[in-house]
Amino acid sequence: MATAAEVQAELAQVQSSIQQATQRESQLIQAVQEAKERQRLRREVDAAKSALFFKEVGNTNLSGLRANIDADRSGPHLVGHAADNNLQRGRVHELPLQTGTRSQAHSEMNCKQAVSTGTFEWKITGMSWIKETLLQSSATCAFANTDVMVGGLFFSCFYCPRSDAAIDSAGEDCHITLGARVSSTDGEPDDMAVFRYRFYIMRQDGKYVQWGHEGQVCQNLAEMEDLVFGPDKTSDDEAASGIFGLQHDELCHSEWVDKDTLSVKIELEVRPYTGQFVEDLVPAKPAIEVPATTISSSFLSFFEAERCTDITFKLKGTLIKAHSQVLAARSEVFERQFFGGLQESVSKEVLIEDVEPKVFKGFLKFLYTDELEHMQSTIKECLESSISSSDSTGSTASAPAITKVSLLQDLLAISHKYQVLRLLTWCQQQLCSHITEHEVCSVLCQAHLCEAHHLQAVCLDYIQSHMSKIASTKEFARLTTEWPELMLKISLHAAGVSAEATMA
Repeated sequence: MATAAEVQAELAQVQSSIQQATQRESQLIQAVQEAKERQRLRREVDAAKSALFFKEVGNTNLSGLRANIDADRSGPHLVGHAADNNLQRGRVHELPLQTGTRSQAHSEMNCKQAVSTGTFEWKITGMSWIKETLLQSSATCAFANTDVMVGGLFFSCFYCPRSDAAIDSAGEDCHITLGARVSSTDGEPDDMAVFRYRFYIMRQDGKYVQWGHEGQVCQNLAEMEDLVFGPDKTSDDEAASGIFGLQHDELCHSEWVDKDTLSVKIELEVRPYTGQFVEDLVPAKPAIEVPATTISSSFLSFFEAERCTDITFKLKGTLIKAHSQVLAARSEVFERQFFGGLQESVSKEVLIEDVEPKVFKGFLKFLYTDELEHMQSTIKECLESSISSSDSTGSTASAPAITKVSLLQDLLAISHKYQVLRLLTWCQQQLCSHITEHEVCSVLCQAHLCEAHHLQAVCLDYIQSHMSKIASTKEFARLTTEWPELMLKISLHAAGVSAEATMA
């Protein structure tokens, strides 16, 4: 244990470091102020240069006009001018007949195209604990840990459970329950910016409802720094009314808090400073939108319509037609099967007996589109079909129950058989999240056969953590008699041998 002298020396060293850091902080603050001043001066120089440029252009035009007048190339008193000749001759002639012209002008102004929009969503889970959490940390408000930047302004959201707590807003105290703060600005202090805001609270039915009216702030950036705003912001003399008029404890038991969670959404519109010349706000040219890719939908349409197919899969009385070149491009196994001199390259027929037709068709849809949503819809369709079939027959023991885990195992086996890495990885990910005590043994066997090492490691961890319940299942008993190599892996893992070593 350190002596008092050693502790005292350590304290002195820390205090010295604090003093150095404080001095460094003061130097950096001064440096930031100087940088801001330099930036302001640079903008003044830019404005002065711009004014000088226009003055020089105007002077150049005037100089040219003067030269043309001196050379009698222009001017109101040219020799031969009709009015001058008439005056010189002392008589008046009729002026020549003039033909009138038609003029037309068109102009547009767009004050909205400079407006930027943004949305900030925030969830506060554990609303019933927020008072105590803030008390423990000696804080008044809970701030979101992320800011949102819209139109050069940075906004941060906060919640204050005490409606009478004083909150600093640009140097003045106020009361507010839920609001946002302009945490920083980007621009000159004298630039005028405008923003509008709307607050929404999610109801228990999942629908956002607007709280309060739309608000607007129009100030220069210097006054906007650290400004607090929100629907129930009040002066320092009056407490905030709360979200929909509810104080914190009432709010926690209302329809606006679901499972102890408050969900907030703020919509922001910001129009930054765009200069003094409003007439320059001409509409921007419309943007050209590039259509989204259609290659996946086009390939899928070809497959489902069976257009130009050249290969047929036979599965339990069901025929599925496909395109050998598409499948060969997606799987090296299919490429060797269809173009490597095997029987299928001649017969153009493939017999498959170990997969349900719906599952295999979903697998083919993935190959055509590379979209995993087809796997989700295939699993959902198979589960619904299984439920309807059980309801119609009234039998539950005629065949093994189809579950999401069993379907994922089938897809894992297919993706391993045809070496489709993306689908193989997705199946492992899904199975890791859906392991149960009654299915972990079969998943472990499937992972072992498909060399899915990560899935094996998860299964071994799960079995070790739930051994007391799993050991009494029929699946574990079957494992002990039919899969001795897996029982060895389970024993090694339980003994503390690393997952990598058990896979060897």
